[in-house]
Amino acid sequence: MPESSAVATETAYGSLVVRELPTAGPGFPRPFEPEGLVGGAHSAVSMSTAAGRAPAVLFGRATELALLDGMVDALIGGGTRPVLLRGASGVGKSSLLDETATRARARGVTVLRAAGAQSEVRLGYSGLHQLMHSLRGTGPRLPAAQQEALDRALGVTHGAPPDRFTLSAATLALLCEVADSGPVLLIVDDAQWMDRASAEVLEFVARRLGRQPIGVLAAVQTGWDAFLDRGSFSETLVGPLDAEAAAALLEARYPALAPATRRRLLSEAAGNPLALLELPALLSEEQLAGRAELPDWLPLNERLEALFAARIRDLPDETRELLLLAALESTGSVRTIWTAARGGWADTDAALVPGERAGLVRVDTRGQLVFRHPLVRSAIVQAVPPDQHRGAHRALADALVAEPERQVGHLISAALGPSEVTARALENAAHHASQHHAPMVALTALRHAAELSTGAEDRSRRLARAALIAGRAGRMGEAVEILASAHWEGASPEDAARAALADAYRAIEGDGDVRATYRMLTHALDELTAAERPETGRPPLGDLADELLHVLMLAAAHSGRAELWEPLASRVAGASEFTRLCFDAAGDPARHGRTLRRRLDRLLGVLAQDSESRRYTRLRLAAGSPGTAAAHRTGWRRTLEPASGSGTFSDWATAVTLRGVEDFHAGRWDTVESTVPEAVARAEELGHRTVAGRLKSLLALVHGARGQVDALEPLYEELKSWTAARGLGTAEQLLWQAQGLAALAHGDHDRAYRCLVRITPAGTFRPYTPLAVASVMDLVEAAVRSGRTGEGRAHVAAAEEAGLAEISPRIALLVAGCQALIAPAEGAAPAFEAALSLPEAEQWPFEHARLQLAYGRVLRSNGSPDRATTQLRAAREALERLGAEPWAERARAELRAAGAVPDPDPGEETGPVGLTAQEMQIARLAATGLSNKQIASQLFLSHRTVSTHLYNLFPKLRITSRAALRDALKQAGLH
Repeated sequence: MPESSAVATETAYGSLVVRELPTAGPGFPRPFEPEGLVGGAHSAVSMSTAAGRAPAVLFGRATELALLDGMVDALIGGGTRPVLLRGASGVGKSSLLDETATRARARGVTVLRAAGAQSEVRLGYSGLHQLMHSLRGTGPRLPAAQQEALDRALGVTHGAPPDRFTLSAATLALLCEVADSGPVLLIVDDAQWMDRASAEVLEFVARRLGRQPIGVLAAVQTGWDAFLDRGSFSETLVGPLDAEAAAALLEARYPALAPATRRRLLSEAAGNPLALLELPALLSEEQLAGRAELPDWLPLNERLEALFAARIRDLPDETRELLLLAALESTGSVRTIWTAARGGWADTDAALVPGERAGLVRVDTRGQLVFRHPLVRSAIVQAVPPDQHRGAHRALADALVAEPERQVGHLISAALGPSEVTARALENAAHHASQHHAPMVALTALRHAAELSTGAEDRSRRLARAALIAGRAGRMGEAVEILASAHWEGASPEDAARAALADAYRAIEGDGDVRATYRMLTHALDELTAAERPETGRPPLGDLADELLHVLMLAAAHSGRAELWEPLASRVAGASEFTRLCFDAAGDPARHGRTLRRRLDRLLGVLAQDSESRRYTRLRLAAGSPGTAAAHRTGWRRTLEPASGSGTFSDWATAVTLRGVEDFHAGRWDTVESTVPEAVARAEELGHRTVAGRLKSLLALVHGARGQVDALEPLYEELKSWTAARGLGTAEQLLWQAQGLAALAHGDHDRAYRCLVRITPAGTFRPYTPLAVASVMDLVEAAVRSGRTGEGRAHVAAAEEAGLAEISPRIALLVAGCQALIAPAEGAAPAFEAALSLPEAEQWPFEHARLQLAYGRVLRSNGSPDRATTQLRAAREALERLGAEPWAERARAELRAAGAVPDPDPGEETGPVGLTAQEMQIARLAATGLSNKQIASQLFLSHRTVSTHLYNLFPKLRITSRAALRDALKQAGLH
């Protein structure tokens, strides 16, 4: 059977003769078929082109085409050695033959073609008839004996079979006569199915070509022998497409595939072009778009089944049974398959041999059974009836009793109806999977265990546990579906608590009301606590109660409201040290600053031996809160990795958010800007609005720190109403910090102060407000620069009293920076030196550079221009790397004021005193007495931008007030 390979043309397949078939849905057309092809029917995309049209281009076949072009070159030059292409079915040999024929004809070569067919393999001279019948009556007459032999072979005349030598000589003679008028190329596809008689004639011709301009090009399937003398041919292996070419082919034909579907198809097709083109057509629109799960074994159409199952039906029964077990056992474990098979190991070994000899399967060096192509598995599974499927799954389940996680799928597939025995086995497997960080396996097992349950109480328990796992994993739609499928009236307090937790995860991460969720969890915790009393006879449920407390903390943390935190304090008092630490770190680090780091160090040492991944996640969330971020950097990185590899959305979201926080503090702002939008899109697509909001808040902080008001404002407006409607006070505080940073960047210190005191008043740290700790230096700087030195000093005193510097190295830098900012002139330099020389201080480049800028300003004012220049240059370079342009411009202005000549801003023309064109325009308008708002209106700028430009141009003109502008401009000749 001739195969095809995929092609692409420069004008959307415009050079192909194609006919579109009915589509599988929007964006997913069925494969199309060429019309009027030579050499047999093709499907998908063919290499055949219409007369006069440019040839198509094959994906990933540049090497093979170059070899075949060289063959045609040699043929035209006077002769070439015959070429045999060998490759698996569907790999694209036919397309290479088609393309070679097209190119050869375009160069004046006469092309004669034939294609072997299994139905004609015993029909003598059927292949020769395909090759030579077009020459009958068109060439010169041969000697009578040769003409008679050829006519008999081609069925023109009747009589006894022709003498083989006479016929072969006649064929060669006729080809040589035709070649006198120009080169001739014989092309034979599927040569393994060519009849022996024709193959022997072709061999005769191939061995006697010499310098004749006659070429032979044949293709044969791997694993089959054609009736050809391989010594006469130059053999070339046509392998599967490489990963890049396979992906390009699939993208060209099915551009709208969901990423997960695309990955699965690429994996299953394993570079086979025919499979790449035909498999998508067998999936539903929902599966193609990623809205429905793909089956364990992809369906095959008749063509693919014939391709990959051709040798299966001829195998002995025991071999087919063994291969079915291997197809259903996804790991290929020989031990598991042999244990599940009937008979002893010796019998199983013997049963494998026919499959190996057929080239379907092999045992690799790791002791795993490997199929020659992934779709052979699908072909085996599709070829047997359902009862054999179930029997094989039962055998595999029995063989995997000691490995419950691997047993789950087989238990499910072997079940026909309710069975408490199977349900209990699945529930046990789910427990084992949960303990070994395989939540999706546990979820699947519990859902099916519930379906197979024979009692209502057992079903409710299994559904409650499944819903909780779905909620933890962030699979909100599945959690809702499970919760809706159960009847919770009369449920036990444990099951009710699990259901409440599942609903809480959904509400907090989705669009639910945080306050209503808090009330629901509080009720569930009260009911569970009552059930734990000794007089009830129930066992303690500490882990479940702990989880309720942690999710209550999560709700309180999102709310940012003390009235939700305060009732938890008494409940947490009797909980584990782990829960108390999470409460103190995430809830109110300012009240526990002196002990947090020591307690965190101790607990991280304990958790290094803990197999419970949820504890890692909870600790990451607590240690990564705005007030205590990077409290323990070594443990932080070690505990970050298990989440990112666990395979659940919730753990992914935790890892992405905390990495984003770390990237922000470490000054990797470009990374935040490049990675966060994609993560936001993924979160919003899955309905996780809270995750998306947290990530957008990170973007807002970057825009604020960079002074990018135009980017910050629309994001602020988008998030402001959403956070208020859901009661997300912490997210709202992050927006105020972003606004405060933007105002600081543009020198609008009064506005910065008003924004930042929305988080916490100066001189105190509002209870249960972790962001008050993280924004401590922002507030002190805004206070000092806006003339509120008393408020700034009061805030520093409060920070010192709370022992904030002991929380983490980063918070220590912020507190030391605050102390330097409020220091009197005579003591400022030592304070700045002390702050800037703290261990790890440079790991937080934004705060470090701001302190260098402030220190340089102090040194310049104190008459130390050389020392000031050192600090200011370092600040400018760091701020430029961060992309914090308003801050960097302020450093450049200070450098000018210190008498240094800063590097010019690339591409920016400046005036005689270093003013940019816009600064000059603003200066002239300000000199006329216009206010910032009036200037902004005239120049279509924001008044904050005008304020920043005025702040930056004053040092350039060596003035300190607006009143001196007119005279300074006149003196510089700019008025």
